[in-house]
Amino acid sequence: MNATENQQLQNLQQQIEDYERLLSVLQSLGSSLEVDAILRQIIEAALSLCNAQQGAIMLFDPDSQEIAKTLIRQNQDKGELLDHYLNTLLSGWVLDNKAAQMTNDVAATFGAKQIKAKYQSITSALSVPLEWRGEIIGVLNLLSLDVNHRFGERELRLMKILASQCAQFIANAKLHEEMFAETNRLRKEIRDKYQFHGIIGHSPKMQEMFALLERVIPTEGRVLLEGESGTGKELVARIIHYGGPRKDGPFVAIDCGALPANLMESELFGYVKGAFTGAMRDKKGLFEEANRGSLFLDEIVNMPLEVQAKFLRAIQEGEIRPVGSTQVRKVDVRIIAAASMNLRAQVEAGKFRQDLFYRLNVVNVTLPALRERKEDIAVLANYFLKKMVKKHNRRIKSFKPETVASLENYAWPGNVRELENVVERMVILAEPKIELITPELLPSDIRPPILESVTMQHGKPSPGVKTMKDAYEKMILLEALVKHNWNQSAAARELEVDEKSVRYKMQKFGIIKP
Repeated sequence: MNATENQQLQNLQQQIEDYERLLSVLQSLGSSLEVDAILRQIIEAALSLCNAQQGAIMLFDPDSQEIAKTLIRQNQDKGELLDHYLNTLLSGWVLDNKAAQMTNDVAATFGAKQIKAKYQSITSALSVPLEWRGEIIGVLNLLSLDVNHRFGERELRLMKILASQCAQFIANAKLHEEMFAETNRLRKEIRDKYQFHGIIGHSPKMQEMFALLERVIPTEGRVLLEGESGTGKELVARIIHYGGPRKDGPFVAIDCGALPANLMESELFGYVKGAFTGAMRDKKGLFEEANRGSLFLDEIVNMPLEVQAKFLRAIQEGEIRPVGSTQVRKVDVRIIAAASMNLRAQVEAGKFRQDLFYRLNVVNVTLPALRERKEDIAVLANYFLKKMVKKHNRRIKSFKPETVASLENYAWPGNVRELENVVERMVILAEPKIELITPELLPSDIRPPILESVTMQHGKPSPGVKTMKDAYEKMILLEALVKHNWNQSAAARELEVDEKSVRYKMQKFGIIKP
């Protein structure tokens, strides 16, 4: 073998070793999903492969091309040469020319005026773009400070291969981190939305419910929510879930009154392929979907008796059997059930299994109807007003006192849901420039006769006028208390009355601090 062939064989062996080392690096990168960890591995690999003393990676924002992240590895014995200035200079050339660069004379390449004296000891500089889908997302910079080692075609070739593969790993890791951050943001947003203090109400009945929920939420006990339609049972169920120990698990809801018996069984427990006509594939049931989370069953009184037996076994044994299957599957689910009618009465009437009732009724939470907590109507109405004004882009500031009085005198068969709809209707129908909602905007069944509200009897105000006056006083007192975080002294100063008057009015109007 002559000298040329021997040299070719050595080059081939070197290339094989290089590619094996590259393959090892890429395999280790594939196991990481953190951007910083990937950048550290890339730099360490690049320094080792190219026998470089200093290296850095600069990542850019793809939209603005501004520096998003920089990671530098320095050999302290040689001093810090790959600083922010030099990194920016090298990376800027790559961005402008959209190409890799290798130089053994940085002063000649960039001009002597731009190269400080301390950079004169640099033997070679190598810069390679990290490209992803046609965009440069970063630059890998390497320095050789060894007078006996200059970068050559081998180093350039290896770094181009490394950069082309690593750009994808970096992009995937950034996407993963963004998705993780977004997931956490959405999860926090959901938790904030359904925080316990987000329930509106200061009436005695609501205070009783709050006290009970404070004890229930930290536990994993089954809860039965009872209350008329529109009282907010699903909202309370979500608050129990997102405030409790299973907050990181799924919250799955089903309306038991919306499905016939045969469909409800397959919805709850799932089915296997071929279980019935149309079952083309296996399907998970809601029990499995809610595993390690909470399953909310609204209007459970409508669950057919034949499904109740299987449901009872599921919560007793913690296992289910999909329709058409002979195999049982373990599930870990917190049950929160709701009923808009008295479930115990349904048991006595033979329409609901007694044993299932006792299983569900570990903790019973009763949601009061809106007519039972009239003290909360003004607060709720103002809350919905602010919400709807923002939604429909209106300039309305408040209600006229007589409007609040009419709202408080109505029975609200649809409860809080009906009140929210009425407020939204008034906001929509109001003139664009109106700032106060008048009684004329109320639905006809809520609006009082105008003459009855203003009639003077024997020179004295009619009961309607007194009601309006009380409603107005209550509204401005509530606004002042809420504005000052229920500080009675501060509210009294704003209203220009003494604190004793504030306490008297709070007692008169049944206002209780939440």
